[in-house]
Amino acid sequence: MAKAPAAKDPARNVWLQLGFPDAEEHFLKAELVFRLDKAIKSLSLTQRAAQRIGVTQPELSKILGGKFTEVSLERLMRFLTALGYHIEIKIGARTAGKAGEVTVRDGRRTAA
Repeated sequence: MAKAPAAKDPARNVWLQLGFPDAEEHFLKAELVFRLDKAIKSLSLTQRAAQRIGVTQPELSKILGGKFTEVSLERLMRFLTALGYHIEIKIGARTAGKAGEVTVRDGRRTAA
C-alpha cells in the first residue's frame, strides 16, 4: 500500500487535524516557509534577507514566525528564487480513480 503524501496525511498535517478546508495549501505554505528559513540561514543573510527578497524586515519576521496565511504560494516561491533556489513544477499523468497530489521535494526528502 502506497504511503499518503504528507499534505494529505492527518498524522503529518496539523491543518487536516484542525479541519481547515484548505489544509493542503497551509501545509505546502508551511513547507515553503521552512525552506525559506533554511535558505536564509544557509546563506548567512539574517538581516539582509528581507531586502534581497523584496519585503520589509517586519514582514519577513512575521512570515518566518508562522503568520503566513495571507502570503500566496507563488510569493513564497518568488522569495526562494530571489535567493537563487530552483523551483520546478511538474505535472504528471493522472491515475484513474485516484485524486491528484502536490508535493515539495528536494534531494534529501519528500515533504508533501
